[in-house]
Amino acid sequence: MDLFEKCIHVDSKDELIQFIKALRHDLLVNPDEWENQTLDGFLEAMESWMEDTIDRGYLPDQAEWKSLAAILYMGKIYE
Repeated sequence: MDLFEKCIHVDSKDELIQFIKALRHDLLVNPDEWENQTLDGFLEAMESWMEDTIDRGYLPDQAEWKSLAAILYMGKIYE
């Protein structure tokens, strides 16, 4: 199963953890396949994609946005 397939099948915290592990592993193994290899580029791409697709219905209005924000923030401070 490729990363996109894994992404669309994430339905739980455990599956999200496994997806993040797979994403990090893919970056280490296939860096040439990544458009955004730096944290700055990665975060900018996330921001741009969300802004560019805001009206396309890819993301629900009532998602647990605080949870995702907390996960991203912990990437900054957690050892």
